[in-house]
Amino acid sequence: MKNGSQDVVYKIFRLLRENVVKILMVLREKEKIRWKELQKETDMATATFNRALAALQEMHFIHKEGSYYELTWVGRLVIDGFLLLGWRISDEPDNLEDVVAEKVLARDIIMAVIMIIFVSLRVRGRLNIKELEKEIDRERSVIEKIIEEYEKDGYLEIKDGMIVATEKMQELTPEEFFSRE
Repeated sequence: MKNGSQDVVYKIFRLLRENVVKILMVLREKEKIRWKELQKETDMATATFNRALAALQEMHFIHKEGSYYELTWVGRLVIDGFLLLGWRISDEPDNLEDVVAEKVLARDIIMAVIMIIFVSLRVRGRLNIKELEKEIDRERSVIEKIIEEYEKDGYLEIKDGMIVATEKMQELTPEEFFSRE
């Protein structure tokens, strides 16, 4: 990946893996909350909590208004996307045949992209489709980098053009998947 950890999508994915989903979920439920209450609700160590808050603010997932923290529209979109895609609904993946699974996954990805395009259109009013296509092609390397990292951590293996989940991956709940340290 040419930009390494400076890539925005990569930063967001790394952020989600660093125990900040707890903060986002609490903010979704409480809407506005003070630092002390938020830290207590998440039960995170203070230093970890402060780093997570700073990262969430840097990525514009949350903002501080007065002495209260709350989700931005981007943060709400992220959490709603988790819920839309089955967050906390089930820890067991559906057992689908391999060919069907790829088709379902591809369809879900396209639906998420279309939703984001429509949100962008609503906010910005316009979108250059050719530029979007070029940027999507450039961002494909992010997927490869993330898969490589999960392979290094022992969560998956790549065999004969297939990504195979290891037992270590199978044991993760959705919350643990993004919250592991």
